[in-house]
Amino acid sequence: TPIEVPRATTSQRCIRTNDVENVGRTSRHHTFFEMLGNFSFGDYFKREAIRWAWELTTKEFALPSKNLWISVFEDDEEAFSIWHDELGVPVERIKKMGEDDNFWTSGATGPCGPCSEIYYDFHPERGSSNVDLGDDSRFIEFYNLVFMQYNMMDDGSLETLKQMHIDTGLGLERMARILQKVWMVKHSSSALVSNLNKLQSEF
Repeated sequence: TPIEVPRATTSQRCIRTNDVENVGRTSRHHTFFEMLGNFSFGDYFKREAIRWAWELTTKEFALPSKNLWISVFEDDEEAFSIWHDELGVPVERIKKMGEDDNFWTSGATGPCGPCSEIYYDFHPERGSSNVDLGDDSRFIEFYNLVFMQYNMMDDGSLETLKQMHIDTGLGLERMARILQKVWMVKHSSSALVSNLNKLQSEF
């Protein structure tokens, strides 16, 4: 009998597939990576997921809030309000983005929903005007919060799910780079260096 749980946390070893063409083009895309996640199956939802992600980032990992930027789906006023009104993230550091960037789908049909991402800013001294979160020389996205609240129908319309779910992912290697202050060197975090040294010694 399957065990039913309302919440779960995971550490998943992943192989990049759907955007493998980005490997080698950016400093953040690896063919193999480890994803840390927490999930809610009809239990907690958007407010808790956002608040806990912020707590983990700013208190447990102790990242300074002045270095953090947020992206939200352009129509998700609820997420925007939680980030700004409840957690105090300045409006100028919350970017509303379109469907291509901040709406997660599992395929042509099925569960889907808006998402919100946390970015680390390597160079806050550059200010907040004309900011592009895709600028690899300045930002790295390390945390993605997916708010699975719709079902995509065959005709492309969205049906609200009876039970809403949470699916989050935090990149282990990306967080290691931030904490070890090796922002732009692709293979400089200690976890990657030790593995590369081991491989080199065997060939």
